[in-house]
Amino acid sequence: MKLLVTADIHMGRIPRVGGLLNLSGTSAWKKIVDSAIEHEVDALVLVGDVVDDNDLWFSVYGHILDGLNRLEEAGIRVFGVAGNHDSSVFARLSVDFPSLTIIGQGGNWQRVEFDGIELVGWSFPQETVTQNPFEQFVKTDSSKLTLGLLHTDLGGGKSSYAPTKVDDFQTSGVDLWMLGHIHKPGKVDSAEAYYCGSPFGLDRNETGVHGGYLITSDRLTRWDRIEQIELAPYRFEPFTVDLKNEESREEVRRQITRELQKLTREADRTLFIRLNLTGVVNRSFLDGNLLEGEERYIELFAIQNGTIYLDRVYDNETMPPLNLEEIAQGSGPAALLARRILDPDSLRRLAETYGELEEATYRAGAYQPLVASYSSEEEALKIAKEQALLVLQSLMNQVEAER
Repeated sequence: MKLLVTADIHMGRIPRVGGLLNLSGTSAWKKIVDSAIEHEVDALVLVGDVVDDNDLWFSVYGHILDGLNRLEEAGIRVFGVAGNHDSSVFARLSVDFPSLTIIGQGGNWQRVEFDGIELVGWSFPQETVTQNPFEQFVKTDSSKLTLGLLHTDLGGGKSSYAPTKVDDFQTSGVDLWMLGHIHKPGKVDSAEAYYCGSPFGLDRNETGVHGGYLITSDRLTRWDRIEQIELAPYRFEPFTVDLKNEESREEVRRQITRELQKLTREADRTLFIRLNLTGVVNRSFLDGNLLEGEERYIELFAIQNGTIYLDRVYDNETMPPLNLEEIAQGSGPAALLARRILDPDSLRRLAETYGELEEATYRAGAYQPLVASYSSEEEALKIAKEQALLVLQSLMNQVEAER
């Protein structure tokens, strides 16, 4: 028994880089169908949010029909559960496509047998569900190998998207769970549960490998192999460049391109790179002119199977090139600030002040709707030091200008 399992296709939504790669809102679906046929699976399993919006119909109908017809011709069944984005449209599609079996419609747990295994699933009855679906789950001892399917916000907190806890899956009696909703793929803690992730990364926050899972059972007594396969022809990737006090903007650019050129020897598909600049450098070199152009992505290198693009937006974690000990020996505001930065207790007090201001911000009326997410002590220390160094750099620039 071999199944291809995926989720969060969001048909109808074009990936943010679709224009550069000629991608449509159905490109991921077509790739999934191709892969299911190529791997000769017994069934394709869809774990919710196959369609991006319940109001979509005409723009996805023909593409879904074409894919399901191709799968039927190849002898591949299709099973799925509905997610929060396609809670009603998925049910309507199953009426027109008998080869598409939606499990657990109406928010009711359902078990479906298929060629010696049992599929256990629950579908969103509407776009939001604040209750844990496991409150209605009945544990059943089955002699068959089981696979659970659920679109859920796993984490134990309050949520509008069928919140669950890790313990729900550990005590369910189901052999393996495949989940949808979170677009980052991977195993969930100690439970036998995996988030499928999105098959194509939809924006630059969805970094790393994206595709689906091939799960295989040799004798229908256990799931023998759970293998992630990459389907997306591109990746969003962060990339850190450590700067070493380069003396001009041109030197900074050369350092960035030298480091990025290393990717041309190992990249196997198109990459969209977002830089994280670290190290020591004069921050005036990192202004808006560092990465020239008006388009979001710069086409940097051609590689065998694609292109390396550079995101013009980057993260800046550099420090200014200051000799704190030397500055601290002087007098005036700059020396006083340098001594505070060098003193762990003074720096900790700055971090505490930052934390108090951050907490007060969340209590302010305009920001109360936001979910409070306070910085850790380590992060607050880092921010305090970084901002203090920037102020010190400004003070030193003024001193230099007055000479």
